[in-house]
This record gives sequence, structure tokens and C-alpha cells, in this order.
Amino acid sequence: MRRIGRRGASLVFVGLLSLVIGASLVFAGPEQRTLPAFTILAALAPLSVWAAAWFAVGVLCLVQTFMRSDRVAFAAATALLLMYGLIFLSSTFTGQNPRGWVTGAVWLAFGGWIALIATWPEAAHLARVPVSGGAAVVVADAAGTILSWNPQAKRMFGWSTDEAVGRPLTVLMPDRYRRQHGEGLARVRANGRSDLSGEVMPLMGLRRDGTEFPISLTVNAWHTDDGITYTGVIRALGGGRGVRDR
Repeated sequence: MRRIGRRGASLVFVGLLSLVIGASLVFAGPEQRTLPAFTILAALAPLSVWAAAWFAVGVLCLVQTFMRSDRVAFAAATALLLMYGLIFLSSTFTGQNPRGWVTGAVWLAFGGWIALIATWPEAAHLARVPVSGGAAVVVADAAGTILSWNPQAKRMFGWSTDEAVGRPLTVLMPDRYRRQHGEGLARVRANGRSDLSGEVMPLMGLRRDGTEFPISLTVNAWHTDDGITYTGVIRALGGGRGVRDR
């Protein structure tokens, strides 16, 4: 089980909406079934089949809201929405519904929105990391590649966000730490946990200009849909000042 976060809240919305759409197909009256939208769908498959597809997607979304992985639900919802969009869009060109492109555009936009939500990182765990105003926060993937960092990290290490993202964490540490760092990442990938998670470690940081400065580092490892993600909270110690923005 997991906290649903904003991805989960979106899945709840999509799941409930899918159930409503499925119900509208099941309980459509004779007059409704003569509308272009229904006749176009019925020409491809019985409305009961479409209703079953929507019910299945709705249940899947609601179930995976509380699971560690929600990729299947997002993929299924996106696929069904985009399929609807393409069906109604094509009905304009086949002459079945001259204004089908309007409905198609709405379904395609909705599907695109769900696909965009599926790319959101679930960052609810960041709220559990105590961060003071002067602390640098660095997020990295299981391989130790920087995914994001805050303005304080930019000031502290001298790398802009565009320059830092995609680089290995080793650019922030002296050479003497890099072998141990690589071995630590390998152990976490192998056993799924970090013995240093939550501990405050006094180390030396490395600025972009090659100068070293004392820091304290707190690392937490999180299990996400994309694997293990690391969040490091870094504070400069003593006279270790960050560099100016470049």
C-alpha cells in the first residue's frame, strides 16, 4: 500500500469517470442509441463490449490507486481514451459524423492529459524530508544520475539545473569518495535497501571550480515506479559557502 498522492488522486478521478461512462453505455435508452456517438461505437463492437472495457479500466484504476505500481492503469486508461478519440476523429472523414472531429479532439486531449499525468514523479516522499532554507536537495536515480535539484544546490555547487541534470552524482564529490559511492549504489540495487538511509554524514563536497568544502549529507532511498530514487539533503558546514549564481 502507498499514499495515493497526486497520481493516485488522478487515478481515482479517471476510475470513477470510467465507471460512469460504462454505466451510460449500459443504461442508454433507445433514443440515445440512435445518436451518432452510439451508432459509431456500435458499428465497431456491441455497446456491451465497450461498457465492459470502461468498467475494467475503472476498476483497474481504483485498485492500482493504492498499489506501488500504477503503470498498467495509466496505460489502459490512456489507450482507451486515445482509441475513442481516433474513432470519432475518423468518423468525420468517413462521413458518419461530420462533427465527429470535435468529439475526437476532446477524447484525444483527455487521453493526452492522462498520459502526461503518467509521467509525473510521485514526490510525496519529499514532504517527509526536513529541509531548511539553506539546504541543497538533490534527487538521483538508482544509477546515481542527477534527476533534479533545488536553487540552493545550484548556489552551493555552481552547476545550473540544466548543467547538473543528467550528470552523475560523482561530480559533486572528490575522487577519493567515488569508488565507495559506486559500491554503495551497487549494494542498494542488489538488496533493495540502504544502511545509510536517514543518517547524517560529514563529508567533503566538490564545487564546479574544483574546490572542496565541508558538508553534512542526509540520504534517503525511495522505491518508486521507476525503481530506487535517492534524495540527498546537503548542508554546508563551517566556512563552506556556496558559490554565486552563474
